[in-house]
Amino acid sequence: MSQQGGHRRRPRTPGPPRCSIQSFKSSEQYLEAMKEDLAEWLRDLYGLDIDADNFLQVLETGLVLCRHANTVTEAALAFLAEAPARAQRISLPQAGVFCNEAAQPGTFQARDNVSNFIHWCRKEMGIQEVLMFETEDLVLRKNVKNVVLCLLELGRRAWRFGVAAPTLVQLEEEIDAELRRELALPLCLLPSGAESREPLHMPSAILHGQDI
Repeated sequence: MSQQGGHRRRPRTPGPPRCSIQSFKSSEQYLEAMKEDLAEWLRDLYGLDIDADNFLQVLETGLVLCRHANTVTEAALAFLAEAPARAQRISLPQAGVFCNEAAQPGTFQARDNVSNFIHWCRKEMGIQEVLMFETEDLVLRKNVKNVVLCLLELGRRAWRFGVAAPTLVQLEEEIDAELRRELALPLCLLPSGAESREPLHMPSAILHGQDI
């Protein structure tokens, strides 16, 4: 496993949403807003020079993705040591990923890094296929939507054991907590962060690439 210098961060306080889903005229605009949120999240975590415009370029070598995978794994192992009883109720990654830190954009090494991250998401984090992406989706920009959805799902799952989450994920959890309070439901009866739910209360139009 690459010994990159990530470390566990506690969630930052989410700010107000920039605008509601209804404010976006198309799924492309909503996708752009999600990219902005993810770019801000990665910038806060790792001090990167990243925004919505260069989001894919920063990720395409796989270096940031592998670094984050190893950060998440380290946080999971620390959580297991600190709270073993709680950790038994959560699916935790047991291993990180190897990362070729010399990888350059468009090279086999970069593709290998991205592939290693994808394999880790499937095997160690159990992210369902509908939210996964393939190497070409990122490198050749074939399916940016699923790159974004995968990272948001990863952010949601890792937040359960102490890794800072994107603002959209934090807002989603706040909504679910409010619903539980209003309906007087125990945690187990409202699937906050459950594997079966659609991500981020996202309208089906986003998942299928339609206009809203």
